Amino acid sequence: MLLGRVARMYYEHGLTHQEIADTLGVSRIRVTRLLAEARETGVVEIIVHVEESLFADDERDLAAAFGLRQVWISPSVADEQKAARAFASVGAEALAAKLEPDAVVALGLSTAVALVAEEFPDHPLAASFVPVAGSVSGLVNGANPHELALAFARRTNGRAFHLPAPLLAASPEAAAASLADPGVREVLELAARADTLVAGIGGTARGQGLLLSSLGDAERERLLADGAVGDLAGRFFDADGDAVHGALDARVVGLGLDELRAIPNRLGIARGETKLAALRTALSSGLVNLLVTDSDTARALLAG
Repeated sequence: MLLGRVARMYYEHGLTHQEIADTLGVSRIRVTRLLAEARETGVVEIIVHVEESLFADDERDLAAAFGLRQVWISPSVADEQKAARAFASVGAEALAAKLEPDAVVALGLSTAVALVAEEFPDHPLAASFVPVAGSVSGLVNGANPHELALAFARRTNGRAFHLPAPLLAASPEAAAASLADPGVREVLELAARADTLVAGIGGTARGQGLLLSSLGDAERERLLADGAVGDLAGRFFDADGDAVHGALDARVVGLGLDELRAIPNRLGIARGETKLAALRTALSSGLVNLLVTDSDTARALLAG
């Protein structure tokens, strides 16, 4: 196969693009394209054996500014597809670093965490993954907590738990009935005893987050009027990091904000300008004590 021959000549034998072209009787441009294809298709995998972070100074400064245990930062680039993949890869690195054998990991609804699950390497730790809340209906691209639990369990040879309830019940009474169900209560009790929480941090801009996007205009405006600046695993919080109580919060089937805050390791995964207000509050109030973000967001947070 020409692709394999070109890759071996370049990476194993150290030939230049022009030397390969002359040897194989092809153009130099074709050699360049074949080498790019070899990386994209996985024929060639490049592993860099260094521990040094790309943004060590910013990570240290951000951890010090907000009293965080650790920060991981991915590069911000103009190509959104590349930026998302880098962000997910760094998120996977962060979670892999915090996982211990037989750990219990609590998971919140999050498209960001779903991206991390796709990049997470096989890591046989026999961990248990458990939702902190119910699921939303419709197309969510693997972001529901029970879907995330399954994805991570497969990667770690672990166990996945399912919470048989909606994230947002039809009424407070329906939510109370779900929370009283023995199966739901058992899963949430396990989630409350988790070693690590992994969740995205949602903003309140229009179109932000799976939960917020499912609300009508009136409900969203009521949330904003009540002071909501963001949400963590389906629980909205105000600028002080306190729960925004009300009819919407009473319909959520899941752990409360204080229960989430009681989990020892709380890894927040979020980036972007629309998340800045929510991130500042989540970090300064101690809702999360571990963070994965990108370099633009990190610098904006440091700039105040």
